[in-house]
Amino acid sequence: MTPETALSDPLAKRILGNALDRLDRLLPEGRTNAIRIPIDQNTAPEIFKAETNADREIAWHVLEVLVDAGIGTLAYRRAARHGSRENRQPAFEISTALANENRLRAFYDRPRPGLKYSEEWRCLVRSSDLDSDIKAAILDVPVSIPGRSATEVFSRLISIRALYDHRETLYLREVSSRTFWGLSKVLDNRSDLVAALLGLAECPYPAQPIHLNVYFVGPFSWILFVENKTSFERAIRDAREALLHGRFSPYAGAALIYSSGFMGTAGRMRKPSGCRTFYSLDTVSNASEIRAFDAAFHSNIDVCAAFWGDLDHTGMAILSSLRTIFPSARAWEPGYAPMLVRLDAGEGHAPEEAKKGGQKPILSTGCGYADNIVIPALVKHGRFIDQE
Repeated sequence: MTPETALSDPLAKRILGNALDRLDRLLPEGRTNAIRIPIDQNTAPEIFKAETNADREIAWHVLEVLVDAGIGTLAYRRAARHGSRENRQPAFEISTALANENRLRAFYDRPRPGLKYSEEWRCLVRSSDLDSDIKAAILDVPVSIPGRSATEVFSRLISIRALYDHRETLYLREVSSRTFWGLSKVLDNRSDLVAALLGLAECPYPAQPIHLNVYFVGPFSWILFVENKTSFERAIRDAREALLHGRFSPYAGAALIYSSGFMGTAGRMRKPSGCRTFYSLDTVSNASEIRAFDAAFHSNIDVCAAFWGDLDHTGMAILSSLRTIFPSARAWEPGYAPMLVRLDAGEGHAPEEAKKGGQKPILSTGCGYADNIVIPALVKHGRFIDQE
């Protein structure tokens, strides 16, 4: 039997194919001196499920020919006293020497896969004419776009330097869209990367302003963030009717704010340049409160604030994020308490029913009511309730 005949045998194809699969997944620095493939019922049924002893010996001969050809070696984890070769936990160790790997890839038509994206990105950065400090800053932060090569993406990324030379006033998403084939969100949360690329302390392109919808429930004294628009509108209606008819309102004195989901937790929200505020004014919501609200909101002073949203893990995560810019923010008990009553009564939905199966539980927000009441209830029942 020639080495070529042995390489064509199904047993050799299976074992050596497994070895090449492993090599394809390994980084260069992760390669060992040899790839060890166990010889067992899965990899070598020709040996372990042979119909005759002659068939079994032929299979072993295939491996022996590969050994003689320098492709690998036979190794055993158990000594000869344990019986036949099959009982000694045999393995075929394939040399990862470049010549041997190339030989196998050529025979099986298995070309070496391209560099992994992160490796290719590093190569592109290192070979570019960027300054060394810029290279160091962007070396390990690859920008990837499905369907686009690292070369294409890197070329477009560094073109931002030429765009900056025009000193045009743009938002970060506009820069992204102009740079990356009309894709506006590629640079989201990458302002540090853009700043490093341009050799600046801060990114010159601001993120789009956060839009805040605000309604004052009488004289302003505190803030209530409402996660969902329908609930925001319902809160306005209930607060307005209560004040107009002289009834108690849990919203009294609140600046009701709607800003969808996590958008209302971004730090730039407290900077005048980072948000755009739209006021809904009527006989209850008076323009005279705007000045006091702006002074408190766009400052570094902690403001009495609360959050009310969906009764789920993401809602608690939003509260936790909100507390980074309003440290005293709390879960709004008048909103969550009725929802918890319904949850205790057996209502609510499974996370998967609302496509929320991927939500991760949050252990702590720093708010006593949320941490001691709301989160334990979510863990206990394993169900959610939408705010509406």
